[in-house]
Amino acid sequence: MSKIFDSGWAAKLLKFFKDYGEVVAVVSGTMGTVAMMDFGLNLNVLKERFVDWANRREFDLVISATQTTSVNRMLADGWHLSKKLRFPVIGIETGTMTLAYWGDVKEVAEEFAVKLGFKLVEGPDFGITFWRDEKLEYRKILAVEPGDWILVNGIIVGRAFREEVIFVCESGRILEIKGVEVNWHGVQKLGYIDLEKAKIDTIKVLRDEVKNRARLSYSAGRKIAFIDHAGYEVFKFLEEGICCAVTIGDDTTAIVGDILERFGVPVIGVVDGDLNGLLPTAKLHPNSMILKVKNDDAFGRRIYRKVFQEREVIEGDLESIKHEILKLLAEEE
Repeated sequence: MSKIFDSGWAAKLLKFFKDYGEVVAVVSGTMGTVAMMDFGLNLNVLKERFVDWANRREFDLVISATQTTSVNRMLADGWHLSKKLRFPVIGIETGTMTLAYWGDVKEVAEEFAVKLGFKLVEGPDFGITFWRDEKLEYRKILAVEPGDWILVNGIIVGRAFREEVIFVCESGRILEIKGVEVNWHGVQKLGYIDLEKAKIDTIKVLRDEVKNRARLSYSAGRKIAFIDHAGYEVFKFLEEGICCAVTIGDDTTAIVGDILERFGVPVIGVVDGDLNGLLPTAKLHPNSMILKVKNDDAFGRRIYRKVFQEREVIEGDLESIKHEILKLLAEEE
């Protein structure tokens, strides 16, 4: 989570743990990576699942550090990691100053907690969170707070109104999300999923404070990206040398545009006014252009077919893509 960097705790913890041995520090997640860059740290950015990356290596201990408003999220994350890793796990929640442990590391966990001034708790076992019943599949989501947005593979599928949230699926299709005001448009856009393996996130906002915005050096080429989801792959497009991006959706435009602004890259955002406010601190490059349409998904599909020829990246520049999209928009009116 980004707050571990924004608060300064990431740097403090890295310095603290280096007194105990070799530290391999990694960050995962788009907004966490951006917050790390804003703070001026240079950690390894994962391009795969952390558990897959870690299990190919040898560690004595895995420490998962976060800062949220609730200790429950850290406990849930630590427990999930402890089930999938070959190593003992310590979870640290700097917002509530709590430290938890899973595995035979009680003594070192106690020492860490005392020196950091944190409360020590034994990591809980949350039991079964995925099960099947005849044709249906169920998955219970841990550490949900009322008001949290629920994202599946980067797409908003609703907002929680109670702590207990359970997905119900049949043959990869979401039938019900208990405890959630469901956004069926998002569910439809999501399509079929592997419920057991799907990436499900619960958040109120992606980031609510930016003390320092990084200005990052970048060499743009003559490529344009088409991004129609929450922007988890935006760094992949930057590696290709894009000079601008076409973003579909209000939140996608805010999130992707805010990240690209640090690299001096503008966006052409196609929106329809249904902003959920996942990133209230969003800032766009001044050369960006926002087009408000009746249905951003429908117009986005036309852009993808007619302009991008169903490709994620095409050759071009900002002015040429603006001209093509405005021409396409004029045909609809």
